[in-house]
Amino acid sequence: MKARTVIRILAALLVILSVCVQGAAAFTPRVSAQGAQVLINGRTAIRFRTPNAGLTPDQRAAITAERIRNLVNQRVSLLSIYAKSDRRQARVMAGETLICIATAAEARAARMSPLALAGSWAANIRELLSMPAIVLSDRQITVPLGETRRVVVGGAAVGPITAKSDRSDVATVAPAADGRYILVTGQQVGSAVVTVEVEGESESLFVMVKKYAGAIPSSAFAEVTGNPCPASLVSYAAAQAALRSTIVESGASARIESMDGADEPLDQRMTRQVRVRISISGPGYIDRSGICAVEVHNSAMPRDEAKYLFYSNNPERFTKYQELFVGKIVPNESARILYHHQNAMGKRARLMVELVNPRPVPGVYRVFRSAAAPIVDTVLVGYIAGAGFLRNELSNASVIERIPPKSRLVLVSDVLSHMETASGILQVRQLAGEESYIRVAAVPPELDTAQVGSIGPASEFFNPQLSEHVYATPWKTLEAEYVVGKQWAFIPIGKHSIPSHDARRRLDGNYGVTYEIKVKVENPTDQEKKVQVVFDPAAGIASGIFVIDGSFVSAKYAKPPAEIPLATYRLKPGETRHLKILTLPLAGSNYPATLIVRAS
Repeated sequence: MKARTVIRILAALLVILSVCVQGAAAFTPRVSAQGAQVLINGRTAIRFRTPNAGLTPDQRAAITAERIRNLVNQRVSLLSIYAKSDRRQARVMAGETLICIATAAEARAARMSPLALAGSWAANIRELLSMPAIVLSDRQITVPLGETRRVVVGGAAVGPITAKSDRSDVATVAPAADGRYILVTGQQVGSAVVTVEVEGESESLFVMVKKYAGAIPSSAFAEVTGNPCPASLVSYAAAQAALRSTIVESGASARIESMDGADEPLDQRMTRQVRVRISISGPGYIDRSGICAVEVHNSAMPRDEAKYLFYSNNPERFTKYQELFVGKIVPNESARILYHHQNAMGKRARLMVELVNPRPVPGVYRVFRSAAAPIVDTVLVGYIAGAGFLRNELSNASVIERIPPKSRLVLVSDVLSHMETASGILQVRQLAGEESYIRVAAVPPELDTAQVGSIGPASEFFNPQLSEHVYATPWKTLEAEYVVGKQWAFIPIGKHSIPSHDARRRLDGNYGVTYEIKVKVENPTDQEKKVQVVFDPAAGIASGIFVIDGSFVSAKYAKPPAEIPLATYRLKPGETRHLKILTLPLAGSNYPATLIVRAS
């Protein structure tokens, strides 16, 4: 049993590097006795609790320390230090030389077996004698430019610390006056090697000085409108306010990690704090993350009626990268923008809609938006865009955007595959600044990768060629009357085209024009009558979106001669009812169409 135990211990020792207890000529491990303890390099290796052979614990410690010092002077290999069992006690040996004895009484005091206690003492001696003279808490550190980092200096050597940087223009270093550490300060971007010396021993520290990828503001402000403002716009406004307040170094990028507080609508005249977590990263920089607290305020503003309609549909199918539309935004006048384009190039294209402020003064804008993601179905994509816009228009939901001088705001950035269509309706009122421009273009996907909501410099070569497809007053108010028992009421949608701003052309179908329809319905009979409002797609396949007495009603893929019921009312004898209908012809559908009010 004893032989097997010794073999196991020796086998374990073979995994330890065979090093000399005197690691280098300039540094010798310190061995001393302090009371009943044997200290090696200031740390406890052995603690005696009981006397042995007439020796007190303190005397035993002094004798053991002297024996270990002799071994150090003789440069005995650490592999020669082991524990062996000797009947009721165990010995710590260095080859054939006794270091100390773990007696049965000592083992009982330590609540261990003699061999286990001796083994722990032997391990402590080997570990502490092999302790490096200098141990740095870090061998390599990254220091932010202009900041200071601490590196702790440990190890067996306890003399005064000196430190020197080989590139003091990159990083300076100074030993601390109140502890065993050094302070490294970044002076300029680059790398340096710091040499730390203690008692003739030295250790190297590699230092990289870098900039942060950017700076995250603690707070920001965003402004929206709506009664209420939907959660989607609250989220968008908070995210953009946080990102635009973030400072990003060249080549780095910022992204939103999470938001807290933007998942519910915001009532008018109310303010809510949205906590936006942002991370910034980039090659050669130190990553940074933090939270920007954005105050989102819902301002009470009157409903906005557009004075002009910018109609971006010519060509509807684009076969090359090109500018598709440019229109001028006049301060204090609203312009509605309808775009509907299909990619027929045979390769991918990015459709961009941007608001450009080329002037040397900042601009403030109120923006309504509804953009459908690109799909192949030209009817459905127009339906999605129109439905979203009508909902925002009804609730007066918009975002107040601020664009710096000579900059642009990306409103839409969609990548279209072959035969996919992008469609959307936006409305912009410029509240402050000089004239600006709406630009719609199909560009190579890799040429301009700016995402929705991003602000960047306007092109230095921006020389707008204004489109002719600008139409006046995209808002129609119609009135109709239906009396039960008499001729049905036929209400045309998209039939009477609005003129262009210069009266040289007309907009067939009135796509993107809001219709506010008031219908008076009377039942002069002495019986209850059922009255219906139906949608008749007279010109071909069409979708429609309607708000009838405050309720949203849709008609998808209506095909003549089918008529789609939208609403049904039961009128009592002698009853008169006033209906209010809101709609707009949808891009991708066939208009004109007709609303019919009739008794069934």
